[in-house]
Amino acid sequence: MAKEKMSSVDTAWLRMDSTTNLMMIVGVMMFDTPLDVPRLKGALEGRLLVYPRFRQYVVDDGMSAHWIDDESFDIDAHLHRVRLPGAGGERELQAMVADLASERLDRGKPLWQMHLVEGYQGGSALITRIHHCIADGIALIGVLLNMTEEDPDAPDTPREMPGPGKSKIRKFAKRSESSFNIFEALGPFGAQLQSKLAPAMHALAPVAEIAQAAFNKLGPLKAPIESALDDGARMGSRVVAKYSRWVDDPTQAMDAAKVAAGFAQELAALALLPNDTPTRLKGKTGTVKCVAWSNPIDLVRVKDVGYVLGCSVNDVLLASVAGAIRSYLVSKGDNVESDAGLRAFVPVNLRAPGKEHKLGNHFGLVGLVLPIGEANPIARVFEVRRRMGELKTGYQAAVSMALLGVLGYVPKAIQRQALSLLSDKGTAVMTNVPGPAKPLYLAGSKISQNMFWVPQSGHVGMGVSILSYAGGVQFGLITDRKLCPDPQAVISQFEPEFEKLMTSLMWLEKGYVGADSGAFDEMLTAEAPVAIKTKPKARKK
Repeated sequence: MAKEKMSSVDTAWLRMDSTTNLMMIVGVMMFDTPLDVPRLKGALEGRLLVYPRFRQYVVDDGMSAHWIDDESFDIDAHLHRVRLPGAGGERELQAMVADLASERLDRGKPLWQMHLVEGYQGGSALITRIHHCIADGIALIGVLLNMTEEDPDAPDTPREMPGPGKSKIRKFAKRSESSFNIFEALGPFGAQLQSKLAPAMHALAPVAEIAQAAFNKLGPLKAPIESALDDGARMGSRVVAKYSRWVDDPTQAMDAAKVAAGFAQELAALALLPNDTPTRLKGKTGTVKCVAWSNPIDLVRVKDVGYVLGCSVNDVLLASVAGAIRSYLVSKGDNVESDAGLRAFVPVNLRAPGKEHKLGNHFGLVGLVLPIGEANPIARVFEVRRRMGELKTGYQAAVSMALLGVLGYVPKAIQRQALSLLSDKGTAVMTNVPGPAKPLYLAGSKISQNMFWVPQSGHVGMGVSILSYAGGVQFGLITDRKLCPDPQAVISQFEPEFEKLMTSLMWLEKGYVGADSGAFDEMLTAEAPVAIKTKPKARKK
């Protein structure tokens, strides 16, 4: 029986399950035509199960976790055929997705499951649940691409698991600027690494003192985490070797002193991170989920708005999310102050080039504070761009991934305390993934819509998903029913907020400017002036 030890980061995700938040990535695909069940099984057997993780279950003895080959694997235990109750429409599908998001996977089997919803709106829907310890969102896009075709008439030929250089997701997995020589950046906190950073230690003293002061504020969590860090033999050999594999080429990394200083500052900031603004969306979570999603918005329109404002598509979409949440809170009669902010933890891909094909978790988290207090749509986009710019130049993603690796070694109770400490500082988890630009076909059926949600940990009660697919961009929301029983009321505000932004641009062109016209004017004078209705002939869509 094959047995393989689970990485410390994946172990942390395995043990993160709680009664209120299960660590599952939940997705739903909708098809215009009914899925052929024998063809679907063939696709799963020939293209999904080539990844060993989908044939392995997990054994966790409290000290470490291992992947074990399931010698009695049966695909029928993982693919269930169901029908929706009542009218069998979108509302009923959303309710089924929400129920499954609150249902644990069987630890005695490989940690994934699919429910094929037959007869959904004349076609089919496929609800998929995969435990986060198997893979992160970027890796699972690779799994999806390996299962599907761009040609509806392509044969269902079995495929091998993609190897180095053969992954189809390289364009979706650009390496973050935050992923420089992570392990050297641990220097200020481990005597075991002082020899590597000895020449630079005198320059690190000020930031090391700040970080240590922040570390001391962790209270009862300080001792066990220090214990894990102070085991010189383990951290100096096994873990150093493990994290060293994340680094492409250490000789090309930034100056060690600069990296270590940046890491120390980020850890200090993480420990002292203030809570975001209290709202009805923040609080103690329950055990029941609610799910909603929007209709796709034309991605070309989003790109056009971003071009005119000199901002990225991501900036425009995140600003629309902030506006939708603001509108929802105002509609409930809540007072939203101008400086109100809602912190969303955003995954940042830390895969090294050439490693896109690997499963597992290779990402960090950054805390983006959405400016929900900003009423002006244009000003909101600029503020999102400014805040994202600050996050891109920091080490927060690398710090969070390294900490997850450390937490994979400490007892489960300590891990939960540490994660709760951090999750209390935010309200949502948000993913923004660029999916395939062309329609895909699974077992000969066209995927008309495709959504997924990553899990929330601790008492985070909201998950926002933004996914582009086949020329459209779609918003999805999963919430805790105690905190937000009507996510459709939030979702319904996304497109109107985007339309408000479009309208604001037209007003701006006519001279009717809003509160932040100065920022817009400054942007135009700093770069070549651009007419609102003019686009360069050869600009890519």
